[in-house]
Amino acid sequence: MLSQEVISPKFKSKLGNAVLYSSAFTVNIALNCTAESLGINGELISITKDGIDRNDHDGGDPLISDISVLAPSARDKSLAPTGKGLVTLYIPAYIEYRNYWGTDKDEDGKFVRSEKYNQIKTEVAETLIQRVEKELSVNLKEHILFYDVSTPITYYRYTGNKNGTMMGARHGKENMQAKIAHHQTKVKNLIIGGHWADLGGGVPIAVKAAANAVLLTLKKEYKSSFKLLANYMDGKLSVEQLNSSDLVKPYNNSWTN
Repeated sequence: MLSQEVISPKFKSKLGNAVLYSSAFTVNIALNCTAESLGINGELISITKDGIDRNDHDGGDPLISDISVLAPSARDKSLAPTGKGLVTLYIPAYIEYRNYWGTDKDEDGKFVRSEKYNQIKTEVAETLIQRVEKELSVNLKEHILFYDVSTPITYYRYTGNKNGTMMGARHGKENMQAKIAHHQTKVKNLIIGGHWADLGGGVPIAVKAAANAVLLTLKKEYKSSFKLLANYMDGKLSVEQLNSSDLVKPYNNSWTN
């Protein structure tokens, strides 16, 4: 989309070859009982397999990859009706698994989900449920009302992130040397925010990148506001001091106004 004057083929190649975080395979399970009654509380439970190679822990194989188990309804009771619960299982996963999860591609190169795709989804979900039952000694399956599954194909469809990655570019030597992280561009007034602007990914990095983008904009357009916000971000001002400034307008916490 951008000309070579804006982004060189060399840097474009570096961006295309950046080392990314994995995607994920997620199973959201609706229970006919509370998660707590099954011994699954508010904390994160990690199920790992002994005696395997280090890289296999996040390699995407449902038989051996680490499983994270969460019970969102244990912390937020509004997520499920009284007496019911929600449990989430997920493993690192990759879009290339089993020939792109059994999908085909149409004439535009878009993934087409088929019965084979649904079959693979179910197989992997059932494998994870069985492993959780065995490791936690809990009869999880008999309490399942229904479950919903997301694959790397799902994450790619909904986010547009390359390969359905969860968090963008990884920390590490290769990405640092390639200078993957950047906010400034050669396009006038185009500043990058979000998790692609920095290494690390996830909500904290996206928020950090957004704050940096705001600071860069204020530095050019509103220097007094930039100085105020920069001092707050650097810990030189308290939130009370920030909010008492004439440069800060009150907000009523309503997105409708």
